[in-house]
Amino acid sequence: MFKQDLLFRTPLLNAAGSLGFAPNPRGPVDLSRLGAFITNPISRHPRQPAEGRGLQSFPGGFLLHSGFPNPGFNAALRHYAAQWAEAPLPVLIHLMPNNPDEMAAMTRALEGLENVAGIELGLRDDIHPGDAAGLVRAGLGELPLIACLAPGRAGELGTLLAKSGAAAFSLAPARGCLPVAHGKLVHGRLYGPALLPQALEAVSILATSGLPVIGCGGVYTQADVDAMHIAGAQAVALDAALWRGSDLVSLIPED
Repeated sequence: MFKQDLLFRTPLLNAAGSLGFAPNPRGPVDLSRLGAFITNPISRHPRQPAEGRGLQSFPGGFLLHSGFPNPGFNAALRHYAAQWAEAPLPVLIHLMPNNPDEMAAMTRALEGLENVAGIELGLRDDIHPGDAAGLVRAGLGELPLIACLAPGRAGELGTLLAKSGAAAFSLAPARGCLPVAHGKLVHGRLYGPALLPQALEAVSILATSGLPVIGCGGVYTQADVDAMHIAGAQAVALDAALWRGSDLVSLIPED
């Protein structure tokens, strides 16, 4: 089970990058029917949108190339801390540190903020296991830490990061590339129903090892949510499904 601080009122969340940097009570999603809100990824310093950013479709989903633009950690605190405090549900802050010093500094700054219930640590897909463990250790403190893993590295990193202090795990969108004009390739994150089998495999690997996991990836129907729970997910995070408006209603249980 999750640590006490990570027990959610309902086992359905939004994934990082799906609903912005702070909950919007007047937005299209009924926040009272989610167990927690996960912010867009936030880095220590500001990040601009990626050059050539855009969306490319493929059978079963789409590739999104964005660069994770954000105002930087200090600006995010100034702009959003009050909204986090007033939100009708707990808030988890998704951090993208470059090194342990950045992770430690951001973690300390978040401790004590009203209604911030935990940290989700975004890890590079190609990160060295020792570097990943160092970031987890740097983020340990008063707030529980969720390590967000690339699906293909769940088996390699799960047990190591649990021993390093991660309270739970979540899944980042898988990376891929597609051809575009002039014989070039565009790289980015993959979304869509075609990602479900890969995500289920990663959830199963983590859960079989006895690790608490928030399943994410390819979840578009109630049957997909059920499959995540069968695979061992204790909660499920929705990403692109949240952008479909009223179609979301069937995925969020009533209180």
